[in-house]
Amino acid sequence: MTGLSNVNGVSRRLVNAPAFGDPFGVFSRDIDRVLGSFLPRAAFRTAVGRGESGAAEGQETAKILNPRIDVHESDTAIELSAELPGVEQQDVDVSVLEGVLTIKGEKKSARESDEGARVVERSYGSFIRSFRLPDTVDADNISAAFKNGVLTLSLPKVAEQKPEPRKITVAGA
Repeated sequence: MTGLSNVNGVSRRLVNAPAFGDPFGVFSRDIDRVLGSFLPRAAFRTAVGRGESGAAEGQETAKILNPRIDVHESDTAIELSAELPGVEQQDVDVSVLEGVLTIKGEKKSARESDEGARVVERSYGSFIRSFRLPDTVDADNISAAFKNGVLTLSLPKVAEQKPEPRKITVAGA
């Protein structure tokens, strides 16, 4: 294992994770889609009364995005890749403070409002992911690249210093 631990309080399985995402999120989206086909959008908001975050009707709520992360480790470095489709490079912030790597950003909508929208399935809003770095990572030399909606971080490891045996001369009496 890489030694990276998720600080956000979300436990993730790294093996056998479903490829389609959160099953409860998929179920919730399907229910919304079914109800939305029978009720006009405004009536559905009135019937539900609250958004995902519990905000009262009429208040705008920003959905929290959860970018997918891949972590690969070699003898010399850990590589972390985050999928950020639709996010612009200038809207991504990567920082390290006291051994915690934080990736923050925001996916902005090209439209100012959803008025007149018939279907809105894409998510917009802010996101934040934090990871506690192991002691083997050289936090001063972390590098980042952003290409085609994928943020790639290279976390070099500190060169392992193997102790050299020191010869002690034995003095005679």
